[in-house]
Amino acid sequence: MTDWQRLEQVIKWTGLSTNAFAVGIGLKRSENLYQIKRGNNGISKDLAELIARKYPNVNRAWLLTGDGEMFGETSASGGSAAAGQPEGIPYYNTDAIRFVCETGRRLPAYYINVPGFGDCDFAAVVTGDGMAPEVPAGAIVALKQVDPAGPVLPGEIYLAVTQQFALMRYVKLDRKVPDGLWLNPPDGSDEEPVGIRRERLTGLYLVKGIVIHKVL
Repeated sequence: MTDWQRLEQVIKWTGLSTNAFAVGIGLKRSENLYQIKRGNNGISKDLAELIARKYPNVNRAWLLTGDGEMFGETSASGGSAAAGQPEGIPYYNTDAIRFVCETGRRLPAYYINVPGFGDCDFAAVVTGDGMAPEVPAGAIVALKQVDPAGPVLPGEIYLAVTQQFALMRYVKLDRKVPDGLWLNPPDGSDEEPVGIRRERLTGLYLVKGIVIHKVL
C-alpha cells in the first residue's frame, strides 16, 4: 500500500473531503496532501503527528511505514493503548439515536475535549428536532450510560432506548405506576408524553453536555 493509499484510507474513514481533512488536522494548505497523491512526497513524521493528534486511534507507525494495522497500539502521545485510553470523549459522526440502536459499534471519528463534560461514554450528533429548542438539530450531545433501574435526575434530558423505539426526552417518575417513567417532550411541543415501565428499557443515557453550533 502506497503512502497515498494509506492516507486516503484515513480520509475516507473520517468521512471528510481531502480539503476538509487538511483543515481539520491543522494544515494551512491541502496542497501538501495532493503532493502525496501525485507521488511527489511521502507521509512525513510531522504529518503523521498531526493526524495522530487529531485521531488518536490511528496507528502512527502504520501511517509512516505501512506496518501493522490502521488502528493499532500507538497513540498520538507515543504511548500504547494499554497504558490508557486517548484523552477526551469518543465522538461518532452519526446520529446519537441511530448510534445507540446499532448492533455493532464503529470506531470513533475522533475524540473531543469539552470542559465540564467529563465521565461521558460518547458524543454524537442530534439530527432530529424532537428536543428543540433545548437540543436543536445539528447539536452535539455527550452522553453517559446509566442504570435503567437507578435514580433519574429531575429536569435532565435522557436518551431512552427500548426494543420498539429510542427517544431523547425529559424523564421523570410516574408516581401512579410501579417502576413507571414518563418521557416528556419540551414545553410547547406537539408531541405527547410517553409512559413506560423500566423493565422495557434496554438502555438509558443521561445527556451530560450539549454543544450547539451557531451560524454567524
